[in-house]
Amino acid sequence: MNQKSVFLQALIVAAAIFIIGILIGVYFENLRVASMQDTFYESETKINDFELSSKIIFQSNLSCDLIQQRSISFADQIYSEALILEKYDNSNQLTQRFMPLHKRYDLLRTILWKDIIDNKKVCKNRINTVVYLYQYSNPPLEIQGVQGAMSNYLGDLKNKYGDNITLIPIAADTGLDSLDSIRQIYNLTKVPVIFVNEKYKVEDINDLKQIDKYLSIKNS
Repeated sequence: MNQKSVFLQALIVAAAIFIIGILIGVYFENLRVASMQDTFYESETKINDFELSSKIIFQSNLSCDLIQQRSISFADQIYSEALILEKYDNSNQLTQRFMPLHKRYDLLRTILWKDIIDNKKVCKNRINTVVYLYQYSNPPLEIQGVQGAMSNYLGDLKNKYGDNITLIPIAADTGLDSLDSIRQIYNLTKVPVIFVNEKYKVEDINDLKQIDKYLSIKNS
């Protein structure tokens, strides 16, 4: 067997291994997408249920404490799912199937935020909201660094405050008109930004410690 034949066989074997690796990667990625889609539909049902139950509670003059508990519960669930989706995003190198799924999750988070805003008007702002708007699609390295610092800080903040805050991360660049409308109302033009209780904006990592101060201010 001459050198050319050996080289050709080695090339064929290497190509076959590469293709098999790609197919295996796509297979496992499809499994992740399917798993997250099942979780999404469950979350969608719960958000719709939350929206309807809020209206029923208000119309029946029931306790706002129940609304607060459910708001925190749904927000915590969505935050946990956001962490899973972020992990999948970081490992997603083969297809772009996570983009539409991410957009649907961001819509759910926006719906939840809007419901909480409406509920706070009736329940006298008892719910502390910390909304984190970030750039999802191809952020430059500088923005990645800022978002990494913000994300880590918010994780520590959630561990510190627990059920005393609702933490809602939302990608700001997936093309949601509803989210763009809310951003326009509150003049949230810069991303990333952390928005506390629909009043206070934190856009610089040097100001992250201000969030504790903002949370200590009594809602009015």
